[in-house]
Amino acid sequence: MKKLIFILLSFSLVFSQQESSNRSLTIYKDNFAVIKEPIIWNLKSGSNITSFSNISKNLLFDSPVLNIEGVEVLSQTLNKNFSSTDSFLKNSVGSPVEIIPISGSRTEGLLMDINSSSISVKTSKGLVVFQRSQLLSFTLKSNSVQDKFTPQIVWELISIEEKPVSAELTYISSGFSWKPIYTLTINGDDSTASLMVNAEVTNNSNVSLFAANLKVVEGNVPLNSSTKKSSYQMMESRSAIDTRNSLGDFYIFDIGSNLKLDSMQSIQLPLMESRQITYDKKYIFENSERDQGDEPLSIEVSFENSASNNLELPLPSGVLFLYEKDDTNSMNFIGRNSLTQLYKGGVAILDGGKAFDIIGKRRILNFDRQSNSEESTISLQILNTSDKSIKVKAVEKIFGDWVIKESSSMYIKEDASTIYFPLEIEPGQTELITYTYKKEWK
Repeated sequence: MKKLIFILLSFSLVFSQQESSNRSLTIYKDNFAVIKEPIIWNLKSGSNITSFSNISKNLLFDSPVLNIEGVEVLSQTLNKNFSSTDSFLKNSVGSPVEIIPISGSRTEGLLMDINSSSISVKTSKGLVVFQRSQLLSFTLKSNSVQDKFTPQIVWELISIEEKPVSAELTYISSGFSWKPIYTLTINGDDSTASLMVNAEVTNNSNVSLFAANLKVVEGNVPLNSSTKKSSYQMMESRSAIDTRNSLGDFYIFDIGSNLKLDSMQSIQLPLMESRQITYDKKYIFENSERDQGDEPLSIEVSFENSASNNLELPLPSGVLFLYEKDDTNSMNFIGRNSLTQLYKGGVAILDGGKAFDIIGKRRILNFDRQSNSEESTISLQILNTSDKSIKVKAVEKIFGDWVIKESSSMYIKEDASTIYFPLEIEPGQTELITYTYKKEWK
């Protein structure tokens, strides 16, 4: 009786690898990767039939390219007649199996169900459910074991002599993704912060990769045809960020070599070293014309991507976790933000939640509307009940054709519908602002 044995129960294909060279994996943000596999064949003189089957089942079928020198390639044939291991096992429900857990005794029974996380086996003691991550091996006892679980590529090669040749197979596979994970830890006592950036790499394919050189690309690359024609040319390596290269309008980050990336696994690797930067913290009180009420102010944390701030790097879009150190130097979580691509010289603006002890009060003291005009007097009161000096940005939205007739404090016109009052308020103090705007229309 034939037996199909799965070790470590990852049901994944592990690539074989020559000692002399590593495979490379370049992951894009569009849920795909470019995989380059080194291959060594011993060819005889004349015609040779060679093959390679250690390929992800998620490959883009028209993407494989063989780079080989010194021989003639007559044909390349891709065999798509395969199915996944899980699909084969689901079709084997009712067959006898043997399971060996990482810790525990061997179990025999009948396969009743299998999914991505567990296996159900009928035993003499009843139905037993095993978590796949907790198993050492799984044996399916079957008289008919399928031969192909992955695609296979076959080449016909012509060599003028008997010799070993090195080749490189390049193909595109879905099931891979990455995203930057930022950690910004601000110091509540001053304006310094530490910024750390990791790359979270996810392998949702059926292949486990080892001895791999790993790169990630920032930017969206279309896989489908587009009416817009673009040309991307590999640029010379630069080192402004630890391991950043330029690829046309995209950036490539080299994040490690000789790495192992298992199937259905996510790992985090450093994208750049931790940097000490400065940040700015403001309390935002934003309102529109008819708003009234009392509310805690929003907290805005920002930092500039500049050389003077120990940065001036192309920062890719990702997720940013915001922490603040307290008096005991302990990190406290204060927010999670989405960071868009931050160009050199740009400013990242982050949401730090609401302030407990900074309160804003807005009142409409006077409102006069005529047939072709409108005039309103507004009162803004900011209460700083904390024990620290704070910076406040009181933002007012006014729409239409308007002018400020009078104001008790200096204001800045930001755009056609926005003014704001920059304030600095000492601990335990209150700032009161009144202003009057007027609109006219025909």
